[in-house]
Amino acid sequence: MRFEQLKRHLEAKTFAPCYLIYGEESFFVEEIGHWFEDRVIPKDLRDFNQTVLYGSDSSMSEVVERARQLPMMYEYTAVIVRQAQSLIRQLADLEAYLAHPNPQCILVLLIHSGSIDKRKKIVKQVDKLQGLYECKPLYENELPGWLETHLSQHNIAMDVEAKQLLLSFIGADLRRIKSEIEKIQLAVPDLTTIKLEHIEKYVGIHRNYNVFEMQKALSAGQLQKAVGILNYFSENSKDYPIQMTLPVLSSFFSKVFKYHALSNKAEAAKALGVSPYFIKDYQNAARIYSMKRLTRIMSGLKQIDLASKGVGQLNSANSTAQLYQELSLVMRP
Repeated sequence: MRFEQLKRHLEAKTFAPCYLIYGEESFFVEEIGHWFEDRVIPKDLRDFNQTVLYGSDSSMSEVVERARQLPMMYEYTAVIVRQAQSLIRQLADLEAYLAHPNPQCILVLLIHSGSIDKRKKIVKQVDKLQGLYECKPLYENELPGWLETHLSQHNIAMDVEAKQLLLSFIGADLRRIKSEIEKIQLAVPDLTTIKLEHIEKYVGIHRNYNVFEMQKALSAGQLQKAVGILNYFSENSKDYPIQMTLPVLSSFFSKVFKYHALSNKAEAAKALGVSPYFIKDYQNAARIYSMKRLTRIMSGLKQIDLASKGVGQLNSANSTAQLYQELSLVMRP
């Protein structure tokens, strides 16, 4: 079940008797948990009808006991189990309950785990009841859409360049993206649109030395400027670890390579998963970087990535500086 489908079910109050929410993206696991806590039972009735347990402090028998309780002055009762991965080995104890579940209870287990064994009878039972939901990490091309939805839900807009800088700097750390947006809103209470200057000031990104400016320089063929930014990163590697820089560069050059290969350039924005506003950057870059050169660059980036993970010979005291130096050399014609 996808989140959009799950959300429709919940908003229509077509609840399953039991939900197993799991997956690698713990941010989504937590967000879904908050949704159940905040929207299923009215606030003034939660003391009687809503129970929040923690898997590390509970047993499955206790969870089942709570789930069998009837609601008071409301149609439903909710039992939400956080950190339920501690109860993974006891999941089979739910089988008897789900054979005859309490029709007035919504049982939610929030499992911060990348996978569960879908061959197990209990997992198949929950899936059949439409209560199994996997929280997968977003792909890079899904981030802009998620950010747009998140902003809309919080009644705030963000300029295109501000979005690009934020996503380039933070990547797919959804929890941190949410935190940075909240920080900006607290700092500027009446703000309706987050602009580039807000990202620079409150997220702490240097106006001239950031991955967004580096990507713009590369797309314009301004190699000296791009190398200057890389040198700044090297000198300030605590704030700009190479593990943050490499994915941005890999993504950029991969998209330029993909742009070369597109038969229908009119569909480039959709194919690359970027805003049409930035397609001109990839058009320019495609004129500068041939497919042969791109292949060499991407191969070099892969080698540097391996070195950053300890594969290869590097002096540990100067490893980051060496890697950034190699990165600068890789960019050259």
